[in-house]
Amino acid sequence: MLKHFVAVTISALSLCVTQVFAQTAAEPPFPTKPIRLIVPVATGGLTDSLGRTLGLKLQQRLGQTVVVENKGGAGGVVGTIAAAAAPADGYTILMTFLGPAAVRQALNSKATPYNTLRDFAPVSLVARFPLLLVVGSKFPAQTLNEFIALTKSKPSEVSYASAGVGSTGHLAMELFLRDTGTKILHVPYKGEAPAMIDVMEGRVSALWMSLSVAYPQIKEGKLHVLGIANQERHPGAPEIPTIAEAGLTGFEFTGWYGMLVPAATPKSIVQILAKEFSAIVNDPNMRTQYESYGIEQAAYGSEQFDQLIKSEIDKWQRFGRDTGLVIE
Repeated sequence: MLKHFVAVTISALSLCVTQVFAQTAAEPPFPTKPIRLIVPVATGGLTDSLGRTLGLKLQQRLGQTVVVENKGGAGGVVGTIAAAAAPADGYTILMTFLGPAAVRQALNSKATPYNTLRDFAPVSLVARFPLLLVVGSKFPAQTLNEFIALTKSKPSEVSYASAGVGSTGHLAMELFLRDTGTKILHVPYKGEAPAMIDVMEGRVSALWMSLSVAYPQIKEGKLHVLGIANQERHPGAPEIPTIAEAGLTGFEFTGWYGMLVPAATPKSIVQILAKEFSAIVNDPNMRTQYESYGIEQAAYGSEQFDQLIKSEIDKWQRFGRDTGLVIE
């Protein structure tokens, strides 16, 4: 009996060891080589700055080089296509935002060469942020009500810039134009920084943009702010009124950033990355950095981030049906 018991026990232990080694062989350590973080915008601006900050923090935590690769164009689509085509091994991460992740699916899914829900696995939300509506310092409308009145009376004299079709600024303005019953010319750029320069120089009238990039130019008198699309005034710039306070009751728009990986990336690697980004974003030492960017610390896990993307797609599909807007 004893010999039989020992034999059975040894056999069971051998099986367990075999399974452990099999798992280890199937799931090698991660990471063992440099990671590529694709930021789908041109250099300069909030998206690029945040991407580089998070990339550096991830590098410090994982002990592997994280190379930030800017692939701007088409409102984030160029970089998103590159990420979708990458090997699903965790060594390519895409920093995404509302436009390429959700709105293109909602407003022109047939022409979008990827499907976020099919081609990517959500890792983590990493930030939320409100936007400012700014105009050039010499633009004739210097209050929100004056701006709305001008867009209604002389729409041909008003235009707006954005970081590209489908970018956060473009979407914010589309909501704004719907709510005010106006229509003005859209001038898309390859990034927020060049769009801001043309607004400052008076070549374009207005721009929805991030607080961190706009605020120094506002303080220097190069831009004039009409309001912030938040429920409450931002603690980093309490003198700026909300859009509702400035005259458009009920208007609010919050942008966000998150991380995606190709869909077939092993769940174990997705979980590792989700855990790391959560730790980075929630680190109390990151508070000052986030405040300097004018954004909020926000780290949803994979499932919550997946639900956010789905809810945004549903929201913008309704918007498209109501307005006829299509993102080309």
